[in-house]
Amino acid sequence: GQIPLTFSLLGSNITHKLTGKQKVNGVELYYQQTGRGDQVVLLLPGALGSGHTDFGPQIQGLDKERFTVVSWDPRGYGHSRPPSRDFPLDFFDRDAKDAVDLMQALKFNKFSLLGWSDGGITAMIAAARSPSFVNKLVVWGSNAYVSEKDVAIYNGIRDVSRWSERMKKPMEDMYGPEYFTQTWKAWVDGISQFAQRPDGEQLFR
Repeated sequence: GQIPLTFSLLGSNITHKLTGKQKVNGVELYYQQTGRGDQVVLLLPGALGSGHTDFGPQIQGLDKERFTVVSWDPRGYGHSRPPSRDFPLDFFDRDAKDAVDLMQALKFNKFSLLGWSDGGITAMIAAARSPSFVNKLVVWGSNAYVSEKDVAIYNGIRDVSRWSERMKKPMEDMYGPEYFTQTWKAWVDGISQFAQRPDGEQLFR
C-alpha cells in the first residue's frame, strides 16, 4: 500500500520515519521504519502489543546512524487489522514466519531480532526456523515453556476490568474496550494450551 513519509523531532535532529502496510502471507502487516544504519533490527512486541504501544522509546531513541529500526504489528494486533486476532496452536510459528517474510518483503535479508514477552518467543522461533536471516537475537520477559503455575497467573489477570488504568488505557485506546477484552481472554486461552504438553515441552519442536 501507500507509504506516507512522516517526520519527528529529536533534539535538533530531524528523523525520517516510514510507516505503511505490506502484504505478507495473505494479510496487510503494518510497520514503521526509521534510521539508516547498517545494523538492521526488527522489534517484536508482546501480547496484544504493537510498535506504538511497546517500543516508542526504542523507535525514537536508537541511534539512527548506526541502526535501521523496523517495528511491526503482528496480524490481528495494532494496525495490522483486519483480520481479528486468533490463537491456533501454531500462532507463534505463524507470527515468526510473518516477521521474517515481512523483512524479506522490505528487502532486508540480514537483521537482528529484539523481542519482548510474546515477541521474544516469536523471535526465538524465527531464529530457529530461519537462522540464515538472523544476525543477533535479544529477548526478554519470554517463555521457553508454560507451566500450570503460569496458567494460574494468566487466569488471575484474565479479567481486564481489574487492571490498573495505566495498564488498561493504552490497550483500550488502541482496540476499544470490546476487542481488547475479547482478544485478551482469547490470548489467555491460547497461551494456556501449551501447558497441556507433557513435562513443559518447548513451544516449538
